[in-house]
Amino acid sequence: MSMLLMLAALLGAVLVMAVGMAVVRWGVEYQGTRAFETDGVDSLSEPDGVGGYWPFPVEATEQEPVLPPHVLARVRILLAEGRETEAVEAVREATGMDLYRAREAVALVRRNGTG
Repeated sequence: MSMLLMLAALLGAVLVMAVGMAVVRWGVEYQGTRAFETDGVDSLSEPDGVGGYWPFPVEATEQEPVLPPHVLARVRILLAEGRETEAVEAVREATGMDLYRAREAVALVRRNGTG
């Protein structure tokens, strides 16, 4: 009896999958016939995007410096003297950053010399 029940469950699952595939196929065919007809969607004006994505303009990606100039100068001096812990504390006090972000800012200054 349990073998018959398992066979019925398997046939039911196959039937559900077949119906699902038929619905998806019908939906794709239906959407393909009416794409961009009168649904108010304008075509993309500039074809320079790749895969539908456009990069940000250069001016939009420019960031403000993380550290003010006087703090940056102090951090550079402390790093030159090998006092990284004090540089992190100086960044935390001047900017109110948490410890993790202050360490990241000091590491950025150490790597690039910028802030």
